[in-house]
Amino acid sequence: MFTFSLLLLTAGLVFVDSYPNHAECRVIFKIPLSCGEVRTRLVQQINTWNRNSRCPGDCHLVSEGRGAPLVPVKYEGTNTECRECPCGQKCLYQLQSVASNQIKGSHFTPVKKYEDKFRFSLTEQGASTCRVNGFSSATLSYAYFDFGTNYCNLRNLMDGAGLSSISGYGERTSKDRCMQLDKINCRKY
Repeated sequence: MFTFSLLLLTAGLVFVDSYPNHAECRVIFKIPLSCGEVRTRLVQQINTWNRNSRCPGDCHLVSEGRGAPLVPVKYEGTNTECRECPCGQKCLYQLQSVASNQIKGSHFTPVKKYEDKFRFSLTEQGASTCRVNGFSSATLSYAYFDFGTNYCNLRNLMDGAGLSSISGYGERTSKDRCMQLDKINCRKY
């Protein structure tokens, strides 16, 4: 009995240590701009995609499950028509607080209005590079699988703010730090 219990305990520790045990994501971004400029752009983008903004296909107005979009829409950057909400989540952000080196906020999913909390911690690295530690996590304690939504919460803001298209931009994460990284589709989530 003791050997069996020890085996279960050991197996549980290996599982918990090798993959996030909650829907969350951690990404380190390297952006060749001052942290002040990065902060300004991210805050502007959060405010542009605020809780009053429209989601693609008007999916924020769909009340039942993953229904069809209310208006025809194609996934961003494709010719593929979206037939089931969500059709993109570059909307429904809420700014919580801004400090010189940190931004905190929330993102709400268009259909179910689930809340994910995110934060960006900014650190100057030299005269013209900002290291940004991004973290996004579901607020529901039972949320385990998110199809990469928490990664997209962070990456969509980087894209919208024009930061990911700057020469020298980089990011680092892994499946050990980001739930379902292998399933991401930021055109949908």
